[in-house]
Amino acid sequence: MLLDFTVENYRCYAEEATLDLTRTSLKTLTPRPSSSWQEQTWRVAALFGANASGKSTLMGALNRLHHAVGGRRTLLHRPFVLDHERATQPSRYAITFTHEGERYRYSVEAHAWGISREELWAASQRWRKIFIRTQAEGDNSPTIEAGASLTGATHEVSRITTIKDLFLAMALRYRHATLAPVARSLRAMRFIHHSDMERSARLEWVMGRLAEDPEQWAAIVDAIAQAADLGIVGVELEEREVPPEVLERLRRVFRNEDEDAEIPDELLRRLQRHLVFRHTGADGEEYRLPVRRESQGTQTWLATVGPAVDALRLGQVLVVDELDASLHPTLTATLVELFKDPDLNTRGAQIVFTTHDTSLLDNSPTQLLDSGEVWLCEKNADGASEMLSLADFTSTRKGTNKQRRYLAGAFGAIPRVDTSSIRHFVMSMTDGR
Repeated sequence: MLLDFTVENYRCYAEEATLDLTRTSLKTLTPRPSSSWQEQTWRVAALFGANASGKSTLMGALNRLHHAVGGRRTLLHRPFVLDHERATQPSRYAITFTHEGERYRYSVEAHAWGISREELWAASQRWRKIFIRTQAEGDNSPTIEAGASLTGATHEVSRITTIKDLFLAMALRYRHATLAPVARSLRAMRFIHHSDMERSARLEWVMGRLAEDPEQWAAIVDAIAQAADLGIVGVELEEREVPPEVLERLRRVFRNEDEDAEIPDELLRRLQRHLVFRHTGADGEEYRLPVRRESQGTQTWLATVGPAVDALRLGQVLVVDELDASLHPTLTATLVELFKDPDLNTRGAQIVFTTHDTSLLDNSPTQLLDSGEVWLCEKNADGASEMLSLADFTSTRKGTNKQRRYLAGAFGAIPRVDTSSIRHFVMSMTDGR
């Protein structure tokens, strides 16, 4: 479960910015015995703001740290470039999360030359150190200051950790007894970016689930398609032969690298799988359409809600950049409602997303988002992004029409539109025609 995420000196964020998913009722490091983490945290965090305000940048920072913990060589030093002094300072990341009901805080400082500091702490009544890693430019290996509870092959992992690697990532790779399970919990996040390539990859993922567990996932996919009133009565996975000319082209590609190479079985299986959507026509006859014949909105809905259902099932964090891309506002709200439904979301799954869909702020007919679930991103006069919670505005009591006030500029984080230059250009071009 995600409790908070902080970034500093990362791209447009010069100063420290924190996305906090804990409720104000949490006054101690851990919930009281009569409560739980699920009761003391928000299930939703929605980021609003103008274009280039820093919404996607924050999601990108979280994704970058997620990749780095997974072992990818990821450049974590991405400083704020509108300040010469900041360019030489480290980028900082910190994330607080739960693992097996316990609170952890993991932080990283990254320079252009590598990782200078990395810390992991756990909390019960007070914070206790798991490890602190320090390293200076030019050092061959990191210094690991281990806490009393750190057991496992710590020395062995430190020996293979280079200045470009996260110690936690190497511990995950080599299955460190204490650290690998914590790293896996930190990695339990799913990221969705709306591009044609990403959407295709997620549809491939859906097809993979249908192939692995057709009985369960056929029912899930049918329910997803029918819930959105898309005119679809069913979805099937169909396997077809790959055309011989396609196979021959692939063989030539692989044999350019290795004379004896064959097309990998997994690639063949992916080429053979096709999603087919069943529709009922006006004449009552059933029509079967391939996925490429479906609208972008239909593809986006299936490619987004499939991973969302899995996140709800497993109690994971789903991070979506531009949730409203190609989706009707009603479908966007429906997806958010799934995570806010305590009867459905029993494992503490969370959704963190960016959006321009201000209808989510409306309180008619009911209020979907609480003030603590709404975050506003805005750039200041120095070109640096700032982020604050709508709950910081004391006037946003329950029942306030947040959408109307947001669009009126009461909270900032909206575009400052000035079309005078465009008008001048168009008029001058028209006059000179």
